[in-house]
Amino acid sequence: MALAITDPRYINSTSNQVGGGAQNQDIGDKQIFLKLLVAQMEHQDPLNPSDPTQMSAQLAQFNMVEQQTNTNKLLEQLVANQSGGSTDSAASYLGKTVTVNQSRVDYSGTPKSFAIDLGGNTMQNYVVIYDPDGVPVRTYSLGSLPAGTHQQSWDGLTDAGLQAAPGSYAIEVISVDSQGTDVPAIVQRSGVVDAVRMSPYGLQLMVGGTPAALADITEVRL
Repeated sequence: MALAITDPRYINSTSNQVGGGAQNQDIGDKQIFLKLLVAQMEHQDPLNPSDPTQMSAQLAQFNMVEQQTNTNKLLEQLVANQSGGSTDSAASYLGKTVTVNQSRVDYSGTPKSFAIDLGGNTMQNYVVIYDPDGVPVRTYSLGSLPAGTHQQSWDGLTDAGLQAAPGSYAIEVISVDSQGTDVPAIVQRSGVVDAVRMSPYGLQLMVGGTPAALADITEVRL
């Protein structure tokens, strides 16, 4: 009489279907292992059944390999989070002026300069300034602009004509072409690198007091 696994951990509609949908490699490997184990049990010699101790050892060995694989993935993610350049290479930016793809600026009462990098010719462009709570406080139009980089400045005033409170503000640019299709618009800012900081997200450059990732640096000037 053929034997079958009755443990509910190993019985489900997905793992018993050979032609199931695409899944990640680890789940696929586990299903293949279990299918082979079930096939081995179903086709064993009834007069000479498989040693249950040996089968338990096989399952334990597979679980150990699976746990090690998961551990390796976590280590890879940790290394990736700490990547982004060595401390020495990041330190080489100190004192230099850089341009970074970043839409957040720290406002302290004086006008803030930024740039807009447009991916195509535009018919209309709107700038929206958001306060630290994500509430829009200023919206204005720039009209039509050609593709390329355009220098801009926010005077710190709100739509009500009041001076904005000091804090971290986000800048969004909404751009469309003559057909009303969205045009990519990247907000950039420039500043001097005054520090290098190690964070859970990797090495960061402090540009004008605001952290920026190395990957977002687009230009370095002396």
